[in-house]
Amino acid sequence: MASFIRFKVNYFTRLGQELYVSGSSEPLGDWDETKATKLTYCDNGDWETLIQFPSSINKVDYKYFVMDTNGEKIWESGSNRTFNLNDLNSNYIHEFRDTYQSPTSAENTYLNSSFFREVLFGRENPTQYSLIKQTQADKVIIHFQVKATYVPPNHSIYIVGSNTQLGNWRTDRAVKLSDENYPVWKVDLEFSKDQLPFSYKYIIADKIKSVVHWEYGNDRWFTASTIHASEYSSTTNEDRDFFFNDGEFKDSQLLRSAGVAVPIFSLRSKQGLGIGEFNDLHQLIDWSHQSGLHMIQILPINDTTVYYTWRDSYPYSSVSVYALHPIYIHIDSISKDPKILAQVNEHRDKLNKLTTVDYEAVMNLKTKLLREIYSQEKKSLDSNKEFLQFVKDSEDWIRAYALYSVLRDTYKSGDFNEWPVYSKITNEDIEKESKPNSKYYDDMRYYYFVQFHLHNQLLAASKYASSKRIGLKGDLPIGVNRVSVDAWVSPHLFRMNMSTGAPPDAFADDGQNWGFPTYNWEVMKKDGYAWWRSRLGQMSKYFHAFRIDHILGFFRIWEIPTTCVTGLLGKFNPSLPLWRSELQNNGLWDIDRLTQPYIRYHTLRELFGEYADSVSTKFLVEYSSNCFNMKPEFATERLIEKNLKDEDAMYKSGLFKLVQNVSLLADPEDENRFYPRIEITKTSNFNELSDDIKTILHRLYISYYYERQEELWAQIALQRLPLIKGCTKMLVCGEDLGMVPKCVEPVLNDLGILGLRIQRMPSDSNKDFYHPNEYSYLTVNTTSSHDMSTLRGWWEEDRARSQVFYNKILGMFGDAPYFCEPYVSEAVITQHLHSQSMISIFPIQDWFGISSEYGNRDPKEEKINEPSNPMHYWRYRMHINLETLVNDHDFSKNIQRLILSSNRNLD
Repeated sequence: MASFIRFKVNYFTRLGQELYVSGSSEPLGDWDETKATKLTYCDNGDWETLIQFPSSINKVDYKYFVMDTNGEKIWESGSNRTFNLNDLNSNYIHEFRDTYQSPTSAENTYLNSSFFREVLFGRENPTQYSLIKQTQADKVIIHFQVKATYVPPNHSIYIVGSNTQLGNWRTDRAVKLSDENYPVWKVDLEFSKDQLPFSYKYIIADKIKSVVHWEYGNDRWFTASTIHASEYSSTTNEDRDFFFNDGEFKDSQLLRSAGVAVPIFSLRSKQGLGIGEFNDLHQLIDWSHQSGLHMIQILPINDTTVYYTWRDSYPYSSVSVYALHPIYIHIDSISKDPKILAQVNEHRDKLNKLTTVDYEAVMNLKTKLLREIYSQEKKSLDSNKEFLQFVKDSEDWIRAYALYSVLRDTYKSGDFNEWPVYSKITNEDIEKESKPNSKYYDDMRYYYFVQFHLHNQLLAASKYASSKRIGLKGDLPIGVNRVSVDAWVSPHLFRMNMSTGAPPDAFADDGQNWGFPTYNWEVMKKDGYAWWRSRLGQMSKYFHAFRIDHILGFFRIWEIPTTCVTGLLGKFNPSLPLWRSELQNNGLWDIDRLTQPYIRYHTLRELFGEYADSVSTKFLVEYSSNCFNMKPEFATERLIEKNLKDEDAMYKSGLFKLVQNVSLLADPEDENRFYPRIEITKTSNFNELSDDIKTILHRLYISYYYERQEELWAQIALQRLPLIKGCTKMLVCGEDLGMVPKCVEPVLNDLGILGLRIQRMPSDSNKDFYHPNEYSYLTVNTTSSHDMSTLRGWWEEDRARSQVFYNKILGMFGDAPYFCEPYVSEAVITQHLHSQSMISIFPIQDWFGISSEYGNRDPKEEKINEPSNPMHYWRYRMHINLETLVNDHDFSKNIQRLILSSNRNLD
């Protein structure tokens, strides 16, 4: 027998918009938008339609979408709605009263993450949901459901209202909802018709209902009449049951928590081997738990091995976006062989006594030990079901990674362009070399073995963190190494003739050139961004939240030709250029004058002084009196770096400035496109133009960098970032520092992506500092980052700024102390904790700063990275053992006191 379902939803449209319902069955168009059913507008935002479903249909999924006036279809957010016709009595009308799922609501953005739904508020022993079918004509069945993530453990959602069934507003008689489908809470209730209509609300309460939290806003109402169906619909049956999808629990509570940021390599423990390891996370989790912290943020942990030297310590230059770095493995956990353990103990004391990481010593030792362990274990691997399953589950990436690693080891270089074999690789090649008869097979299995144990150790730490209500926050680098497995296997996904970087900012006066190829987004789009979906899927095995390094790159990337070393000669991609016709229409005809290095003799005197003549002879060609061009072998920064002799190294900086001395950059892919050089007013190319030309050019410069791009960049981000969010349940956080477009904050807010706030780096150039009370909720705030000096280090670097900060931001009188005393560090951290930011995460060095015992190290030794130096050695180690921290209950209580006083505790 056929069933009638009335779909009813409340949504306030703009003039001309229409509302449709579409779904997985023929009556709903089988998800074909052109066959969707249009709803009829009733009153006060209500839309409805009645649809008949044949008895042959069982489970149905459906959703609503808005048809805009331009024909664009705007789908509601959230999961598909579902019902099963087998659960419904066909003798009755079934009215679905739905709440339109807003794409910007908390439940459909940041609360829809594993950090909230699994780590902080994961449910144990859920209450079973019981469906009640409509059977009596004098009764009305209402199926209530509401979505609520933010429900503390040992608390539940209850419903209370204005009739006896709902307790007559007495909370002690409120009815508990089932959390079987958490975060959706359900209960079915039967009402006699004399109890209609009624008002009601949802509450959060503990088991004995002694602690009650009411949802805010007006009461919810059930106002259906019981008039005969002939006056209500085209059917002849007046009896109905109702499915109330009440949307979200209306809550004004904003959860705020705190955490710690520390690289894995910086952890120090008695069981370590000269570097932090995945197993060390267990003790860090214990310390965080007893201190009231709920998030641990780390740096990237993927394999970076290219050079076999300390240069591989750079964690953002991965050779695989999947493979974990072997340096983080804990040897003792994978071998009980006395000879292996004797070697570990032989080196442990020496390596653990070092102030910093000796990357090469640790890596060489662990590689040697892992090879020995593999030799002992490899015969048993074919009977290890867990190992075989791991390899099978990982085959999409691990075979290519293993083959790459074997060839890298064979030829002692990660640069596949230099290999005599397989400098270019195909899937067929990888398949062939993965077979047991391949000469590479045994060595490839070694890498399977290492990754298997790394996976198990990190996964165990992740699960342990979750059991303590602590989320692990990973780091998603903006790029991959130019000679990575990913670039080797899928070069079509990257623009290999370009590099990723950043324009000049507080980190680097000449900008930054990270050397990573930029992404070929148009190609990636063709397969639905499969590489991104796979990459994030891998991360989500271990992490509950992640930081998108340089999230501005998803709006636009600072793209630099591979002929450059610094970041000054870059442009934004995508961006609206200055067209040749636009330049000509503005009276700029001499394009060569603006795009070629402007080198005059007086320029040489300014840069090189008494060596100007020597420079002009060695590196330049004089094409007119006192006018020069660079010699071809020194025409770019890269050529200068390559061809400059050691005895001429003193000229390098000046020669760079010569090739950088342009006003416009020509597009190498389109002769009609041009881009203003960043910081154009610092060049003599610009400053020695006539005043009228300078005025025109500066106006175009402002237009390019600050006006014409905003709409384009917002559109680009709204194409890319929803994809990032849509393929993972991790909480998404963005590092939005530097030259931040105006469109960034509203786009991130709409998508529920958290921005980053660092007090010393306000996006408003007119401010010296942020004050934490300015921060909005959808932000992560911190005192420092790995690219900056610690709080104590910064305090000593710039006395004038720290004095202003001391008086104006901290509100303290008199002279600032010379050193950042513990009371100063505590005051700064306290301000951050009292802000509205969702999460306050502080580097462990800054947590140490609130302690007179732990905050006594030279702060210069605590800086992790120097962004302006591409050859920086990443080797910072904590000076305190984790065992000491865990046993120092006074220190933990001091942190816990700050957490409690700022209401960032979750208990």
